[in-house]
Amino acid sequence: MPSHALLRIVLSTGIGLSILPDAVAQDLGAWRALTAEEEKARIGDTPQKDADPSTIEADFDGDKAKDKALIAVRATDGARGLVVSLKSGLHVLVLSGENRDGTDADKSPLLEAGIRVAKPGPWRANCFEDCVAHPPRTFALRNPGIFFYDDGSTMLYWWDAKKKRFTSALMVH
Repeated sequence: MPSHALLRIVLSTGIGLSILPDAVAQDLGAWRALTAEEEKARIGDTPQKDADPSTIEADFDGDKAKDKALIAVRATDGARGLVVSLKSGLHVLVLSGENRDGTDADKSPLLEAGIRVAKPGPWRANCFEDCVAHPPRTFALRNPGIFFYDDGSTMLYWWDAKKKRFTSALMVH
């Protein structure tokens, strides 16, 4: 009889977990999605239909499974970041208070940041200050990428299958 009770608990727990929304069921570790209040503050006066989303889904790493990229909050200290949840694990691409190279920055905590899916295909990065010394870089995305908009800049992030990590290029500055 105890084995039947245990089986019922296991089955009911499995059924219960299967009806949870993806954001709740998905393991984001120390991170959580923005609350409705945080999302409203993020888009400000911009109409919802015109605002860049804070959560997108696509197969970023080409494993045929849908992945999720989102602007999230770290539960331990309230820092915001751009995180991507792949089947292989969680990747933090941007963290508030850091420069793009990982050094400390005096920067807003991604309060107005937004993201969009970048379609596979050819792309050309910004040439920065001096187009002669540093010509625009061209590359092709094999899988969807992530456009990250914040503080007047647009970064494009994409999965590098050889390095098993995301890489990026500045698209607008």
